Order: sequence, then C-alpha cells, then structure tokens
Amino acid sequence: MTERTLKDIRNALTEKTIDILAGHRRTGSGSHPPGQLVLPENLKEFGMYILGLLKSRAFKAGHEPSDRRTHTMRFLKSASPLELSLFLYPRIVALHTLPDTSCFPDPETGHLIVPPCLRASFGRIEDGGAYLVDDGQICLLWLHEHVNPNLLEDLFGPGNTNLADLDHNLSSLPVLETHLNAQARNLIAYWSSVRGSKALTLQLARQGFDGAEYEFARLLVEDRNNEAQSY
Repeated sequence: MTERTLKDIRNALTEKTIDILAGHRRTGSGSHPPGQLVLPENLKEFGMYILGLLKSRAFKAGHEPSDRRTHTMRFLKSASPLELSLFLYPRIVALHTLPDTSCFPDPETGHLIVPPCLRASFGRIEDGGAYLVDDGQICLLWLHEHVNPNLLEDLFGPGNTNLADLDHNLSSLPVLETHLNAQARNLIAYWSSVRGSKALTLQLARQGFDGAEYEFARLLVEDRNNEAQSY
C-alpha cells in the first residue's frame, strides 16, 4: 500500500469492483439481456460499500493528516464484519419524523421497534430536521439551523429553544419525561448495545456552530465530494 499513490489505489479498487460485477454478469445473469446487470441480494450493496471505502479517511482525496489515514487503515484491517459494514455506510435516523410507537418495545414481542434508516445523502435531509448518525466510531446529533424550538425543548429541556443555548460539550442526552427524549435515548441505548465493544458517546453537530457538522457531511457517503463519485 505504501508503494502506490492514493489515486492509484482508488483506481485499482474501482477497476476490481468493475471486474467483479462484470464477472458476475458473464456467469450469473442467466437469461437476462446482456446489457442488464441483475445482482443477487448479497451483492446489491457491494458497490455502495466500495464507495464508502473509497471515501474513508484511509483512501479519500484531499488533505488528510497522515496519522488519521494510518489509524483508519489499521482499523479497516482489524474491524469485524459488523463494525466494517457500519463504518462504511452509517445508519441515519430522523428524530423529527419518528412515529409515536418507534423506539419503544413492541407490546407483543417485547423487542424495540427500530425505525428505518435513511440513505446517506444530503438529498434526504430536511430543513429544520434533527438526525442521529452512527458509524460505529462516533454518534452525531445533527441539528439544522432552523430546527423547531419545541423539538429542542423536548430533547434538551425547558429553556433550550435556540442552538446557541445548547452545551457544545454535551456527551449524552438529559433524562426527561418527554416522548421524543425517551425515544432518542432508547435508540441510542439500542445502538450502543449492538455496535460492538466501543462505547457510544453523543456529539452535537449544530449547523453553523460546530465543526462536527463537517464530519456529518463526510458521513453522507452517497454524495459526490473530494473527486469521489456519487452513488
């Protein structure tokens, strides 16, 4: 890896992905038209994960401190399949549109009702929204600059109606009796229980306030950035 440039490595990964998919089309497409690529369930997300790999700190274009690149490369080599899949494609949940029954135990099974995740693209982000994002290494609470003041009070308590009012050093949500606060805490606790050995610490990413909002943008791996293609 150290003998090749990052651009060469990215090109090699892209070409290998094309070879794999072309090989499947030759041998596994059966009666489908030659120009149609039909993938089995286990391969449908393959391209998306490769795109996430290309956009990781290990291989992405642009300036990146060498210690961060090295750390990410070592992580990629040692991560479990669960950790790796989550790292390459994070889970994103919109808090402002949660159904009332989400993030509470199912009355029949007792299992937590986990809301569906959004695709990692800014096109799925709504103005005024609040989103939890987890890639297995960090967990961000991203808040749009026009987020509803009532939502902020539900999450953080009375008097917290502006983004500027929030403590940027916050690492967990306060325990409140509001419905949304309970939903968010239940979801974070669930993610913490299934993400592996790493503890989950919350980090605020307020649009226009915190540097962590750039980390949020980096996790939207389906979008085009730093010479990398979109999905």
